[in-house]
Amino acid sequence: MTARRILVASNRGPVSYVAGDDGALVPKRGAGGLVTALSGAVQTTGGLWVASAMSAADREMAASTPTGRLDPVVDEAKYALRLIAEDPQTYDRFYNGISNHMLWFLHHALWNLPYAPTLDSGTRDDWEAYRRVNGRFAEALAEEIDRNPADVLVQDYHLSLVPAALRARAAHARIAYFHHIPFAGSVELSLLPGWIRRDLLTGLLGADLVGFQAARWAENFLTACRSLEDAQVDTRRRQVRWEDRIVQVGVYPITVETDSLLETADSPAVAARTTDLERWLGGRRLLLRVDRTEPSKNILRGFQAYEEFLRRYPGWRRKVCFLALLNPSRQSLPEYRRYTDACREAAEAINAAFGEPDWRPVELRINDDFDEVVAAYGLYDVLLVNPVLDGMNLVAKEGPLLNRRDGVLLLSRTAGAFAELGRQALALDPLDVTATADAINAALRMPAGERARRAGGLRRAAGAGSPADWVARQMADLDRAATREE
Repeated sequence: MTARRILVASNRGPVSYVAGDDGALVPKRGAGGLVTALSGAVQTTGGLWVASAMSAADREMAASTPTGRLDPVVDEAKYALRLIAEDPQTYDRFYNGISNHMLWFLHHALWNLPYAPTLDSGTRDDWEAYRRVNGRFAEALAEEIDRNPADVLVQDYHLSLVPAALRARAAHARIAYFHHIPFAGSVELSLLPGWIRRDLLTGLLGADLVGFQAARWAENFLTACRSLEDAQVDTRRRQVRWEDRIVQVGVYPITVETDSLLETADSPAVAARTTDLERWLGGRRLLLRVDRTEPSKNILRGFQAYEEFLRRYPGWRRKVCFLALLNPSRQSLPEYRRYTDACREAAEAINAAFGEPDWRPVELRINDDFDEVVAAYGLYDVLLVNPVLDGMNLVAKEGPLLNRRDGVLLLSRTAGAFAELGRQALALDPLDVTATADAINAALRMPAGERARRAGGLRRAAGAGSPADWVARQMADLDRAATREE
């Protein structure tokens, strides 16, 4: 990968702290292949992960050392970690005020423009907090580079200003930035005040390499850079000349941790959940969705499409169950709480309209039970993945890898995963409820041979590569981009 030390910067780190049974604070490892891949890169190069102290427990641990550096051990794995602790009010303005409330909604085209957002003096205070936290990250990274040269991997929209802020402190730093979510189109970006838009774009252009999940998000970024008077954009080469430097733009679709998923699928806990789900299904067909309870996932239109499916195709009543496994997300934001409530109400309305004594059309479960999710992946006949916009969407990859029934994937054209999986999925236009209802019917009626062919193609595409490969590709491109400037 690289002989140089690797520093990873992200809002959420690989380890968080929680109170143990005795009240003492203990480290808990974050979930997902990204943590595994990036932690592996950090550990094998003698690097460090720089992250926010997100909770009171994290802040307490950060305060226990002069620099916030910690060496937690979880399940015999040791992590080199440096926590950036801010006062709770500043962190809330950075995290909820800007990262979640402004940038997440911006990049997912979720603004309700007749009403929100309204950018006022409070927004300016929030933006100053965002600048402050990004600056704190840049300071910490510059200190680490000064102590021992390293390549820097900055992760996601929370830290959009870090590349330029770090470049100002360490002119020769080798910096890659990866944007995990969609990148807003030029129309959405044009609604931002010019000073915010310029901060965002020039912040990212401090990197040597800017990476995205799919080509469409990279193209949006390149188009946006044309609004900067001093930027020279080469769309064909995916390059931006900025301040006498060439910034390379790349596309790196993130992958899933196949071995870990298969190991979980073979566990006794998943076997028990599978037995429970099979008993609940009673031989009926399974329509499945797995999502966080956030508006970009388009859960409500999924329920509306299922309701229309039941009306348009009454022969499927009593023969299909819709299992929606939703993980609570960002319940501190009122928009998310309202959306979660609306999802409950929609499921209840379908059950009230169509339910029978021995058949409940929708089973909605809002909890965090990954064993149940993995069990459901194995059993579905149709997997509904219909986000309005999604940077990638790993459900669309995890499900086909673990499914044992040649299940059909219904996938939005606007998900980043569509570029890799679209040929073997049934394509959805996410706002078209009637067409989605028809697609559910088509998936359930699909001949066995076609189901098997599509499922095999999905497994191959979803299982290609590993999180470690994803990191290695970026590091190789960073090396080429940075070397070109030297």
